[in-house]
Amino acid sequence: MKKLLLLFGIALTGAGAFAQGASCAAATTVTSGSTYVMAPIASGTYVNGCNSDTAPNGKWYKFTAPSGGMIKVDATLAVNPGGTTGVDTAVHVFSGTCGTLACVAFNDDSAAADYRSLIADLVVTAGTTYYIEWDNRWQDNVGFSWQFTFTPVSCFAPTGFTYVPPAPTTTSVALGWTAPAQGLPEGYQFEWGPIGFTQGTGTLISTTDTSVVLSTLSPNSVYDFYIRTDCGLGDYSIWEGPISFSTEFDVASVPYNTSFEEANFGFVGWTQDAPTGYAGQAWRVYNAGPNTPLTQEGERSALVFAGAAADGNNDVWLLSRGLNLAANSPVTVTYYIRNYLATGSTGSTTYELKAGTTQDVAGMTIPIAAETVTDVAFAQKTFNFTPTTAGTYFLGFHSTNVVNAGTQATFLDNVTVSQVLGTEDVFASQFAVYPNPATSTVNISNTTDALITNVKVTDLKGRTVKNNNFVASSNIQINTSDLSSGVYMLNITSDKGTAVKKIVKK
Repeated sequence: MKKLLLLFGIALTGAGAFAQGASCAAATTVTSGSTYVMAPIASGTYVNGCNSDTAPNGKWYKFTAPSGGMIKVDATLAVNPGGTTGVDTAVHVFSGTCGTLACVAFNDDSAAADYRSLIADLVVTAGTTYYIEWDNRWQDNVGFSWQFTFTPVSCFAPTGFTYVPPAPTTTSVALGWTAPAQGLPEGYQFEWGPIGFTQGTGTLISTTDTSVVLSTLSPNSVYDFYIRTDCGLGDYSIWEGPISFSTEFDVASVPYNTSFEEANFGFVGWTQDAPTGYAGQAWRVYNAGPNTPLTQEGERSALVFAGAAADGNNDVWLLSRGLNLAANSPVTVTYYIRNYLATGSTGSTTYELKAGTTQDVAGMTIPIAAETVTDVAFAQKTFNFTPTTAGTYFLGFHSTNVVNAGTQATFLDNVTVSQVLGTEDVFASQFAVYPNPATSTVNISNTTDALITNVKVTDLKGRTVKNNNFVASSNIQINTSDLSSGVYMLNITSDKGTAVKKIVKK
């Protein structure tokens, strides 16, 4: 993932540093269990075959597998300062020959808040030579250490996980995988459950097929699974996972809000689209972590970089989940957007916002806004449009950033859609919820002496996570200590009507 900071740290030095290959052809041979001390990468030939990024230089190593097994390339060593302000690496693994390299694996960050690289459990084939390239895209003045490990194995995990027919519905999903090319698989163990479940507490399926169909699922929901190969006689592969999947997302009612607090857009019902033949930059969910200027709310935001010359200008749409809107009533779209510039870079964010009745480029026919943004901190934007007919509508954020020789990007976060349908919104404005953001409790009061009898708490997927009944009172308190961090909607029922308010749980 492209970094958003130019980081500096303490260079590692040592008279015993190993020689480092200046090119693929001059790659240094590595041995299992060895630790290699790298001086700052200030020279060497860089080859890119794993993504669209570039780097000035690369250092090369190689390993020929003596048998089938797995390798680990690990810079997350204690000697390397971690986090987002320590060592910042990127590593590629190739097969083939130096003239025709084929990408096998790539890692930039071992975790969202750890810029050290890690490739683990990478399957290798007997007799094949693998080339390891470390590059200096992010740092050319900091050295680091890394460790190489080879482990021979006889039972290998499946790969190629994907949705298979029939297509996902709101209550069912079919998942498939590719049998391992090595070993003698007799079957598979597949364990699944809600996202984040603890392995061993999920539902376990044993099968000899290379697919499963899961039913009785919940709409608008994300799940995880783990899988391993059974090679018989007690010989199992490692577990692969967690791997996330989701059911289809229903059309959402308004008010609607998302801060992109999932691993990808599909897990909040969004998607992206571009004209045929487009090969430039794409939108992505950026996991910045808590308390960072790269998010306006929560820990994630939507991000799109400006392309390099080879990419061309941006022409890519981020398309919302379907929204159920009424005819001839104003719709208000509120969101936060900012322009990002790395040190020494210049440029502006350009984009347009449209709406339409299909979730694709062709459907975006209702202009809402078009702007050039120079703010380098999040700025709130509010625009309106009025549907002429009732039905399902989608929003489209169209990035048109021009080519940039530096590092320039657009961040989008905390998108809210509401529609004035009558007196409900006026009534809701009479309710106060505090503290917000909340930690353990939220107080609800109002200025109309409405007597509150029920508060239903729903997440952004529309799922009810709490349902509290009260003896009628104009001031009540609900416990939020058992809620996970995130954004929730409070659906308040009183003797004078209903109201919806949004809260953030820290």
